[in-house]
Amino acid sequence: MTSSTLFRLALVSASIACSTMAFADSAASAPAKGTGTRQNHHCKQADGSMDMSKTKKACLADKGTWQKDAQPAATAPAASAAPKK
Repeated sequence: MTSSTLFRLALVSASIACSTMAFADSAASAPAKGTGTRQNHHCKQADGSMDMSKTKKACLADKGTWQKDAQPAATAPAASAAPKK
């Protein structure tokens, strides 16, 4: 290969790499913040307290238990669902 061919190849490679990084930093490629699933398990430590910040692995390593949160209470039926007289 000649030096001009190597220079062209390096120039094309650099431009492709820069354009790929530009697309990766765009807002459209990143997931929206706050749209993840809600955590429904937490660490119950040996003393009975709950540690919300620990991961499952860290919780089990500290002799804690990884427990599922209580289910939310059932909501009352809507007023429009009551039978009409």
